[in-house]
Amino acid sequence: MASINVEFRHLRAFVAVAQTMNFTRASEQLHIAQPSLSHTIRQLEGHLGFRLFARTTRATALTPDGEQFLAEAKAVLERFDLAMERSSRIAGGELGRLRVGYLIGAAVEQVPAILRAFDERYPEVTVELTEYDFASPGGGLDSGETDVALVRPPLEGVADAVTTTLLSERCVACVSERHPFAALPKVTVAQLLTEPIVAAPGDNVWRDYWILASHRETPAHVAHEAATFEAELQSVAIGRGVSVVPASIARLYARPGVRFVPIEGMDDCEVAAVRRRDAPRAAENFARVAQETVLAAGTG
Repeated sequence: MASINVEFRHLRAFVAVAQTMNFTRASEQLHIAQPSLSHTIRQLEGHLGFRLFARTTRATALTPDGEQFLAEAKAVLERFDLAMERSSRIAGGELGRLRVGYLIGAAVEQVPAILRAFDERYPEVTVELTEYDFASPGGGLDSGETDVALVRPPLEGVADAVTTTLLSERCVACVSERHPFAALPKVTVAQLLTEPIVAAPGDNVWRDYWILASHRETPAHVAHEAATFEAELQSVAIGRGVSVVPASIARLYARPGVRFVPIEGMDDCEVAAVRRRDAPRAAENFARVAQETVLAAGTG
């Protein structure tokens, strides 16, 4: 069909002339020379096979065929412009779907505020929230299940990751209330190295961090594996071993049978919003909102 040669510039030129009924005003509106506009209209008429305008020295009017084609041309341009506007908003992270993962115990107190703030700023982005346990410390990023995740570094298996740190906190030892450490004001890393320890499942840098692998000359004695804080603290409470946890866990998961003792000589741990560099722009927006929300709350 000859009409496949019709381009959007032809339609825009035609609609501009049809709306103004004046080639001079239409050319000014389109920022093109009038001879060029006239040539474009003639091209369009040639592709369509019928005249669009009846022109005299004093007036320009639509032909009957032109009147019918005007409605179709306007509808095509409106649909195209809407599609381009939506695509621009998707590219800017203002529209669409965002898959957010979060590791249990990471930013527990901040997540509701972060989600509210993001929804207020980007109401047309649908957030799909998924919780991950210690078996998936990357919050779904390593498997491609999520676009951005609230996690506790260090992570591995996330190619080209971009990390936005949200907060840091000290680490504490979780011990049974019957353990000798329970009565101490603090313990050292060296003291913990001789103890059986409760660890996350798997074999990765995240597990190594929490079992103090970088401080050891020999492998840790992993007495039990637990994928959640609930399971971890229950194991500690019945005396299977000790564990290392963020200080906030002492407040969020406190229960009879365990004590939390500050650790001397261990760096603070962090909570971060992590995304792949090639993730949708909405993921970058989410990380920024998360950081701003935590900073505003004074919890960073």
